[in-house]
Amino acid sequence: MAVTDIFSLKIINDMITIDMTRREGTKGVALVEFANRRKQMYIVRTDVQNAPKEDASDAVTFIQHVFDHRPTIDEVKEFVLGVVDAKTDARILNGYEFIPDGADEPIVVWLSRESQTNFSEAQRLGIVPVTFKMNEDVNKNAIYHTFETFDELDRFYKGGVAYIQQQLAAGWQEKDSMDWEPYINALNEAVADV
Repeated sequence: MAVTDIFSLKIINDMITIDMTRREGTKGVALVEFANRRKQMYIVRTDVQNAPKEDASDAVTFIQHVFDHRPTIDEVKEFVLGVVDAKTDARILNGYEFIPDGADEPIVVWLSRESQTNFSEAQRLGIVPVTFKMNEDVNKNAIYHTFETFDELDRFYKGGVAYIQQQLAAGWQEKDSMDWEPYINALNEAVADV
């Protein structure tokens, strides 16, 4: 199985460092693999998706974590749910698109916690005109927008709040619908192989 880095983002939580490097393999890749008998290493995979159409038809991409011991189902859940949380956070951070008054094209808005607070305070206080750094272009040049009217600022803010709520709901739905049985079975099979 070939492994190809597609993108990488490090997310750190209390228990596990999640390396969000998307890797590539073939359909049927094991969710849990006993990778090294001598070192007792296990690979757990999640977020298995068909590769883009231009790739081979049997190609898939996934995110994986290497454990230096046989993981418990709780550790597997922590990893898998951590990936869902990281994907949700990434969509919130850089997925909201806003079309300013009089514009034809949307601006992709960087919704860091600091930006969210700044947007919230300006809307709450009704401060206009107000200028915000919305994001950066591919050359790392700042993209600014000046809100001249409260109506535009209010539409922007409420659209951002709705977008964040949609992304959180999608993340909760993904977590709530997670089927753990394949992981439980794969962990049991990995032990049987030992």
